[in-house]
Amino acid sequence: MELVSKQLTQKENLDVAHHNTILSQLLSLIPRHDFERLERKHSSGRQPRI
Repeated sequence: MELVSKQLTQKENLDVAHHNTILSQLLSLIPRHDFERLERKHSSGRQPRI
């Protein structure tokens, strides 16, 4: 069986860009204020990356 590399079309690239990441899907299950409270409680002293 021969594997053929497929280039994504511009529309497919745009479709992929609008899908949520697994991390964002997991974070959507936690209320923001709870996440920020836990972030402060378990802070490593470093600034969070945004």
